[in-house]
Amino acid sequence: MTQICVPVLALIVLCTIGLNCSEAKSGRRGCCTMFNTAKVPIKAIKAFSIQSNKGKCRLNAVIFHIVRRKKAKSVCVDHNLPWVSSAIEKFKQKDQKIKKMQRRKKQ
Repeated sequence: MTQICVPVLALIVLCTIGLNCSEAKSGRRGCCTMFNTAKVPIKAIKAFSIQSNKGKCRLNAVIFHIVRRKKAKSVCVDHNLPWVSSAIEKFKQKDQKIKKMQRRKKQ
């Protein structure tokens, strides 16, 4: 019995590794699979990106790239939440102000 179990166990492990490798190649690993429910502080947002379910990912989401406690993190949130669109607009306004100030310094 143990002689059969070892090859079967090895086959299961190899199949699992193969699935993980194909998932990484398809890009699904970088996809949001669930939403964070907590509000993200606007001051912490350094950038954002949009994830669409039309590609390799399964969820439509906004990914806020934040820095908290000196650590960079990506936070996936539901794009339909009202505070999300508000946070994006406020971030864009803040970003435009920073870019204007940088242009003035160059002149």
